[in-house]
Amino acid sequence: MFKKLHLSLLLFSLTLLVASCERDDEMLQQPDFSIKPSLNFKIESSYANGWIKNARYQSLDATPTEVFEYYENGYIKSAQVFASYPNQHMYMEVSRSEDNLPLWSKYYRPDGSLWFKTEYEDGLPKQKTIIDASATTVYEYANGELQQITRTDEVANSSSTTTFDREANTRQLKVVQNDEIVLDQEYPYHEAMGAGIDTKTHTPLGNPFSGAETSYLPLNQSFSQSVTWERDADPISMMFPYRLFDAFYNPGNYFATQFSVATQLYQSVIEQYPVTENGVLLGGGKYEAGIDRLANSFEIRDSLAQVRDNDPERYKLQYGNEYLHKIGYGMYFFIIGALRNLPTDEAAQRAIKAAAQKKLNSVTQEGISLTAEEEELLAKVWFEVKFFSTLKSHTSGVVIESVNDYEQALQEINDAEPAVIQLEYRSINDL
Repeated sequence: MFKKLHLSLLLFSLTLLVASCERDDEMLQQPDFSIKPSLNFKIESSYANGWIKNARYQSLDATPTEVFEYYENGYIKSAQVFASYPNQHMYMEVSRSEDNLPLWSKYYRPDGSLWFKTEYEDGLPKQKTIIDASATTVYEYANGELQQITRTDEVANSSSTTTFDREANTRQLKVVQNDEIVLDQEYPYHEAMGAGIDTKTHTPLGNPFSGAETSYLPLNQSFSQSVTWERDADPISMMFPYRLFDAFYNPGNYFATQFSVATQLYQSVIEQYPVTENGVLLGGGKYEAGIDRLANSFEIRDSLAQVRDNDPERYKLQYGNEYLHKIGYGMYFFIIGALRNLPTDEAAQRAIKAAAQKKLNSVTQEGISLTAEEEELLAKVWFEVKFFSTLKSHTSGVVIESVNDYEQALQEINDAEPAVIQLEYRSINDL
């Protein structure tokens, strides 16, 4: 009896061992592609195919870091992005359509107050509102083209209105305080050297430099970055913020949202990819043609400083607190390859990410193709490659599905003339 029981146990153990080996072999052949929750990832609802509908990333104490919803086709429907510095707060919120067009976005300060918001129409900006403690600035667009900027300061009982006329290549600025017109001036459509700005509300104002003298420094230098896996879809290292103010700014490990106020391309990218799953593919190149610098004499600067000192508040009302002293010219582009609905199993993730990188290579280089197994792996997730550049037609990104798509997008940027890629400002205290 003892021997029989022992034999039975041995046979049972052998059966378990064989079954376990068979399951291991099966797992090697068929990895687990399911999406499972974990301590820092919570799935609130899923679609019938197992893809994510509502989910959130969180810290170990359940404090949210990203809360998001996908459409069934894999595009972002909504997302809330949080920061823990200087305190826990939601700093960014987006809403998008099922065909990946922006509907609206909102950005917040650490105290929870609304900083600025953008409303879109047919995927193009319709209105952008920037809110400061005392003043509010509204950018108004028509078919994505800037029409008017209005700044209202209730405390100072003042307003400034800039009306743009693209056909005439001009903009008209009117500044009013206490029902008195303090400045009514026509300027070039694009801001010229010396143009002033109110940095708190990103409001372009008047230009105190009459006939600004400039000095051009040709650079003619290029940089490139190979496509690599990055933690977030943050292209800030691949581009130049359009407006660079004279103040230290370090966004830390978060999106550089200050740059998204005026840099439409940067805003477009971070609102398309507010959430990433275990990294994104990012690479590209940039070309710096040259830099124009303000070169007015000390006498002119000194006379402006005297005007500023005679009535500092009136000077800021007309010309802001910083002025344009450097303009950078060039162009840049980058590509993003993003994955969504990635399985939890690490082996499955590695296999899919390898297939995704090969897929990106196959649509940017001749002679590379995926195997049937690699195509099958990518079919289990959402994967898309997009091309972005300084060209307006590339602001929302161009989906790249073949080498021809990639070469055409590259040709368009190569055929274009260098554009203004950065406006750098200096404090009026440095006049």
